[in-house]
Amino acid sequence: MSTHHAWPGDGASALFKVINQRYLKSSTILTTNVGIADWAGAFGDATVAAAMLDRLLHRAAVVGIDGPSYRLRSHQSHSDNLRKGVTGRAG
Repeated sequence: MSTHHAWPGDGASALFKVINQRYLKSSTILTTNVGIADWAGAFGDATVAAAMLDRLLHRAAVVGIDGPSYRLRSHQSHSDNLRKGVTGRAG
């Protein structure tokens, strides 16, 4: 089973319209945690996903980032501190 949900048709269509309007006119930066190969499943429509990717990847620079989530950094630090506190009291 997939870990992400398909976009409703209207959402995928709206995103396609934005991408299509900007195509060859303006720079676009897009971040996602969904790999390129998984876009058809994420959008629930392989044709729409292929059309978006066609426009996005033409003249694109794709940067893949591996590693821990930046947004979860403070959460992890807080969890580590709680764990240390619990471990320090047990004994």
